[in-house]
Amino acid sequence: TDRARKVLPNLVIPEMNGIGAQEICVSTALGVCDFISAMDTERVPEWNCWYHLLNCGFPLKVSGETDFPCISGGRVGQGRVYVQLGHVTAIDFAAWCKGLAEGRSYVSDGYAQALNFTVGGKTPGTEDVVLKAPDTTTVKATVAFARSPVLGTSVGGRVRDADTRSVEVVVNGEVLAAKVVPADGKLHNIEFTIPVKKSSWVALRCFPQLHTNPVNVLVGGKPIRASKESALWCRGTIEQLWRVRQNNIAPGERAAAKKAFDQAEEIYKKIADECK
Repeated sequence: TDRARKVLPNLVIPEMNGIGAQEICVSTALGVCDFISAMDTERVPEWNCWYHLLNCGFPLKVSGETDFPCISGGRVGQGRVYVQLGHVTAIDFAAWCKGLAEGRSYVSDGYAQALNFTVGGKTPGTEDVVLKAPDTTTVKATVAFARSPVLGTSVGGRVRDADTRSVEVVVNGEVLAAKVVPADGKLHNIEFTIPVKKSSWVALRCFPQLHTNPVNVLVGGKPIRASKESALWCRGTIEQLWRVRQNNIAPGERAAAKKAFDQAEEIYKKIADECK
């Protein structure tokens, strides 16, 4: 189990007795959660939860977070979100929030940038790519990586960082393609051609530094039902959360909470049944 927890994605049900977005599988299913905060805790459990929810077809966005100095005492801004606003002369906060809500953004530790990312010519938070049948699609990106003291390891008393980064195309949580680029602070254009066999979400990442929001590729008009196991994982986390948390809910609110948990579980059961 400990070995499986380190794999991304994985199907290990968390203990659900810690901090963070413990109720996210409930709130997302019931339509009251817009994004998951990331880049502030361990990447595997963060991104693993997000992947399973995306695999169920929920349009959940990712945003950066720095809970300083509660969770992260190292530096302010270790979890950042960059929103694509286009060519503007001044930043409009309302427009920035709108872009964040739509997912026209990516998260980063500040030393990694995805200045451009498209799938089939579409950018995150805009339109879906529509295919009549299984086909290939093109993924393009412009990325840049600085040498990062955060990632550096001590070698003979000196801090050394890797000279390159592996940029990965993630489809339904799995790495489908990757390219290595220099960590030299310069812009690098990369391109992939990937097969899409069923309705899927496609994102770009560089673990653990960078992750874009996804572009959906819909095949044959079908919704994303990428993994029955993901739906069952979400249901399992709800069951475990209720076991751990039910006695901490005020008695007067417990029945309403149980009703919400049960509703969410039924939604995941339906999604699991819809997955091939």
